[in-house]
Amino acid sequence: MTDSYHSIVGLPGSGKTTFLAALWHLIDAGEIESQLVLDKLVGNHVHLNNLVDAWRRCQEVPRTPMGGDEEVTIHVHQPQTGRRLVLGFPDLSGESFAEQFATRACNESYLEGADRVGGVLVFVNADRPNDGLTIADLGPAIEGEGSPEAEVNEWSPTHVPEQVKLVDLLQFLQRPPFGWRKRRLVVAVSAWDVVHSPGPTPDEWLARELPFLDQFLRHNPDSFDLRIYGISAQGGAITDATRQALAAQVPSERITCVYQNDVGHDITAPLLWLTGDE
Repeated sequence: MTDSYHSIVGLPGSGKTTFLAALWHLIDAGEIESQLVLDKLVGNHVHLNNLVDAWRRCQEVPRTPMGGDEEVTIHVHQPQTGRRLVLGFPDLSGESFAEQFATRACNESYLEGADRVGGVLVFVNADRPNDGLTIADLGPAIEGEGSPEAEVNEWSPTHVPEQVKLVDLLQFLQRPPFGWRKRRLVVAVSAWDVVHSPGPTPDEWLARELPFLDQFLRHNPDSFDLRIYGISAQGGAITDATRQALAAQVPSERITCVYQNDVGHDITAPLLWLTGDE
């Protein structure tokens, strides 16, 4: 039996909770062949079942409330090898990570979890506006500098671009009180269904859309062994126009998991790699 505790990092709306709901359905329903199969669940069944129920009905999955972080432990086995694994990871609210960035502090359970054997699962959302600041954005401010009409906005952590926050959160793992070690790290690009096909691979998407995060990860090989997956946990946008078509599909087949140019439905693949398997 191998225990792995995977730390999950992601800001509000990045797709963490929807991924957890889709994962639980996939390994429990047995609708498609997956690399990991459920043995049992240890944790808040009611919370997780509520998430999965909304996911199956193609409704918005309830976000994890601040202060209501749940830890789930899933006992699974790998059918091809018979190997048994215990996968533990928290369903942390995105607000918890936003607060960690702003206050420079985290709760003790997150610190303890990050120091267990396991990898890191970082979520970013492909269906979001670009929050990067460019020279074009700075132009009007530079031109108005020093004039009485120039508006001065007080700095706030909410103004910081997403990728800067993520890099900062990952840098926490490289210094005390976290124990340093080389970690396997998966960047999960959620809402992959909005990326047009044919389009970029997940690696190409990250380099193009979040270059600061991409460069940080690739230039820290002593800290992170990196893979990037494109994941559509829901299968498409949840709107009145698309809900009926999505609900008509086999739920597990709505899921998309892309690694490089390989496309499938099995979102246990990145978790298996995080445990140390190829």
